[in-house]
Amino acid sequence: MIAVNSKSAIRYEFPLWLKSAKVDFRRNQLAPVVLGEDQIFRIGEGGVFRRLRVLNTSFSSGTAGLSGWFFSEVQSLLAALHRDESETIARAAQLLAGQIRDDRLIHVFGVGGHSVIGCEEFFCRAGGLACINPMFEASLLLSSGGMKSTMIERVPGVGDKIVRSHAPEAGEVLIITSIYGMNAATIDAALEAKRLGLKVIAITSRDHASKTPADFVARHPSRKNLFDIADLTIDNHVPHGDAIVPGEGSGQKIGATSTILVSACVQWLCMETVRACEAMGVPAPVWQSANTVGGDERNAGYIRKYGGRVRCL
Repeated sequence: MIAVNSKSAIRYEFPLWLKSAKVDFRRNQLAPVVLGEDQIFRIGEGGVFRRLRVLNTSFSSGTAGLSGWFFSEVQSLLAALHRDESETIARAAQLLAGQIRDDRLIHVFGVGGHSVIGCEEFFCRAGGLACINPMFEASLLLSSGGMKSTMIERVPGVGDKIVRSHAPEAGEVLIITSIYGMNAATIDAALEAKRLGLKVIAITSRDHASKTPADFVARHPSRKNLFDIADLTIDNHVPHGDAIVPGEGSGQKIGATSTILVSACVQWLCMETVRACEAMGVPAPVWQSANTVGGDERNAGYIRKYGGRVRCL
């Protein structure tokens, strides 16, 4: 379904599951309101169509409407990610390919909570790079306690020590996968990496960090955002608060997007890095699934090469 604003000639495409709607451009040309049968949407913030946002809905179509909304929104976010981050991904891939050419490790810090999933997505993954050194910290993992992880990632003076304990060298690269990009462990890790002479690549949400008050309790004392410090920032396009589907009773949104979006960033960056290596004539160290024929044999060489250098391997 498509509606066109006759004044601005902007076209708006609606999800297929939204079977009928009328568009009222009179209230605010830059943020038109779409009125469905029993649903209200706000779209086109800043005059640019990005995705639909439900303001009030009963989801009368049940689970089909609920899943339809979620999958449509995720597809829009992925499309925006692909559209907006191609140049940054290409630059980051060139940087990583240079590290592989020089036989250096690529360090990754995933902080705590669900941000660590981004770090795990880089590590020991079929089709992924074998030269990844993940900076895991047990006390920050959810398996050590969810509230414990949240508390420790807010403590200044933790992230810098985790980075330093891995003894990275000047000229190497640290990728920080922090969904929100603002807590103490994240910022301390980035600042320490810069102090040591590393290049920092951030995979983080500009939207969330920018919309979070400077005095918010989870912030680093400096009030800095990760994207203020990083040499390159890949915006994961995770919306403020992560979840996107409004709940009917509590008003709390449901349907988190960060794992999908961050994983897409990681896989995209790894693929472009392999492509950049090929352009340089450099063999890229790529894991084969251990659950396929020949996987153990192929991977054995990488284990011999990196086993003594990657702490978690």
